[in-house]
Amino acid sequence: MCGILLTKGQTATSRLPTLLNRIHHRGPDDQSIWSEGDIALGFVRLAINGDLIEGQQPCADGALASAFNGEIYNFKELAQRYSLGNYRSDTQIILPLFQLIGPEIIHQLDGFYSGVIVNDEVQKAVCLRDHMGKKPLFVGFSEGDLFITSELKALNHIDWFEPLPKGVSEVDLTSGSVTQILDHQAHATTDNLHDLLHNAVRKRLPDSEQPLGLFLSGGLDSSLIASIASKYRDDIHYFTLGAEDGPDYQAVQTVIEVLNLKKVTFVELPSESEIPSLIESIVLATESYNPSIISNGLATWLLARAARQAGIKVVLTGEGADELFGGYHQFNQTDSWQETRQQLIQDMQFTELRRLDMACMAHSIEARCPLLDAKLRSLTDQFEFEQLYSSNQNKISLRNSCETYLPENILQRRKTSCDVGSGIRGMVVRYLKHNGRSEREELLDIWKQHFPFDHSHPYFHQYAVFDRFIDQRGEVHK
Repeated sequence: MCGILLTKGQTATSRLPTLLNRIHHRGPDDQSIWSEGDIALGFVRLAINGDLIEGQQPCADGALASAFNGEIYNFKELAQRYSLGNYRSDTQIILPLFQLIGPEIIHQLDGFYSGVIVNDEVQKAVCLRDHMGKKPLFVGFSEGDLFITSELKALNHIDWFEPLPKGVSEVDLTSGSVTQILDHQAHATTDNLHDLLHNAVRKRLPDSEQPLGLFLSGGLDSSLIASIASKYRDDIHYFTLGAEDGPDYQAVQTVIEVLNLKKVTFVELPSESEIPSLIESIVLATESYNPSIISNGLATWLLARAARQAGIKVVLTGEGADELFGGYHQFNQTDSWQETRQQLIQDMQFTELRRLDMACMAHSIEARCPLLDAKLRSLTDQFEFEQLYSSNQNKISLRNSCETYLPENILQRRKTSCDVGSGIRGMVVRYLKHNGRSEREELLDIWKQHFPFDHSHPYFHQYAVFDRFIDQRGEVHK
């Protein structure tokens, strides 16, 4: 929903405005820069909460300045609890709350976020990231200047970089060294799954005057979100991608009828002639040349474009169900299912969440993921194998919780990735392989046209758990 770029160095303050324009898509509503000496902190804003004045960033107080990207659902409660004032924008509480309780702030924030709090007196920055790493944040050096950024494409050149860890970390603005200060704690809960699902959806609904979209594939996850969200708002605009003879299209028709959804946009697949330029767009957006991130990212990118054209800034999505609730059939018989599940969750910041965030933010769309709520994660972390998998099915607990919401054919629908269900993967695979080369080889050539960086860094190409499947994939199977 916003973009952050901090630079430190002799040319940092003069370079920042130009570099900040490269992530203008993350925040087209406002742009502002704070600077002190050779430190400059820039911010671009997509306004969701409060007006442009109330939510203006960076915020400054003495030697401290902060920039925050994300959404805090309990900010009014925190403002009251800590006597911070009558704030209407969630970002306004971050700096004063940090001044009161320091790194413990992450144990109080309920939401998804990344943020930077700079102290120019000690030449250090405290960085915050949510429990899933949903909002990106990197540190590195570019032509001798230190940077902290939401997207690497802001830089002309990168000498070195690394993603900042989830939780609270401290960056030495001179050396670039990163020290983890505090990690997230599990959110204890005694609520049942049904109540947690409803609360997770409800808290992510924007104010009634803010238009709301939902990406609907006809699969279990997005259909569940639609069934709950539609109980609280009857004006949601639903977006689905695919051909009329595709599996997603038919499933969505069933969901529309059962839930009596009123406003649905069927986004058509692009023509074959459009695929080359669209692939280039999604490579630039996601900063990746991993085939899965590209084909699934293109599906997300097309949905986000349609949502933005409809005047929408906020959408709900079903991301997270497969990782938290056991949605991948490849791992339902392995002895190491717990370790694999945790790796999938830990890697989401580089895989599915990176794809979702950057494909949506390319069109200035904020994507909210109820199924990644912190309490849902804590609950599912306690699940046994039998609560996730059976001999012929996955996501057992999630399916059971949906029995009163969804028809049997949606409840029991086998997982189909968005790119396959919509038909976009086949178009991408056919184009990338038309010269007899692999998808990765073609994508790397496209990637190199936009990023003069070291392409060997895992961030640009890796999907650790799935790479062995991705390299063998066809047009329709995982």
